[in-house]
Amino acid sequence: MLLRMMILKLKHRPNPEAMNEKPTVITELRQLITEYLDARLKLIKLETFEKTAKVTAVLFSSLVVALLGFFLLFFLSMSLGFYLGKVFESMALGFLAVTSLYLLLFVLVLLMKKDLMEKFLIERIIGELTKKEEDDEHAG
Repeated sequence: MLLRMMILKLKHRPNPEAMNEKPTVITELRQLITEYLDARLKLIKLETFEKTAKVTAVLFSSLVVALLGFFLLFFLSMSLGFYLGKVFESMALGFLAVTSLYLLLFVLVLLMKKDLMEKFLIERIIGELTKKEEDDEHAG
C-alpha cells in the first residue's frame, strides 16, 4: 500500500518538462523511479500469487494423500476386525480389539499432537514458501 502511494505521488507531481520543454535529470530520475516502483509492485504481487499457489497445491495434495490413507486404513481395519473376530470366535470382540487399538493411538496422538503434527505441518508449509528463495540462492 505504501509503495502504491509513493507511485501515485510521483505520477501526480507537476511536470517540469511541460514548463521548460526540456527533459532534466530530475524528471528522468523521477520517471525511472516510478517505473522501478511499478515493476517492484508487480513483482511482489506475482511472488505473492506464486506462494499462495504453492501453499494451495501442498494443502490439496496433502488432502488427497490423507483421504487415500483414510480409505486404506478403514479397509485394513475392517479386515483386521473380521480376522480378529474369527480368532476370538466373536465378531464383537474382534472389532472391540480394533477399537481399543484406535483408542490407544488417539490418546497418544492427543498427548503428542504439538510435537508430531503441528510441527510437521508448520515446517512443511514454511519449507514450501521458502523453497524458491533457497533455489534462487543456490543458482546465483
